[in-house]
Amino acid sequence: MAPGVQIVLSGTLTFGVPLLCAVRELIVLRRRPGGGGGDFRRHPEPPPRPRTQPDLPKLPDCLIPSLPPRPVAGEGRSRSLELA
Repeated sequence: MAPGVQIVLSGTLTFGVPLLCAVRELIVLRRRPGGGGGDFRRHPEPPPRPRTQPDLPKLPDCLIPSLPPRPVAGEGRSRSLELA
C-alpha cells in the first residue's frame, strides 16, 4: 500500500469515523426547534410515596436480632470507693 493511501486511511479512521458517528447522533436526537435542552422553569415532580403494605407476613424470630438483656441498676456488685 502506498504511504499516501495509508495516511489518508489512518486519518479517516482517526478523525472521520468518530466525526461521522457524532453527526449521526445529532441527527438522530432531533432537538426541538428554539434551542435549549429542556424547560428548566418547571419544578420536578416529587417522587411517589411508598405504599404501605400491612399484609406482609412478619419475619421469623430467627431473622430478628435479639440483644442480650441489660443489667438492671442496683443488681449485682455494687461499687464502692476503696480507702488507701
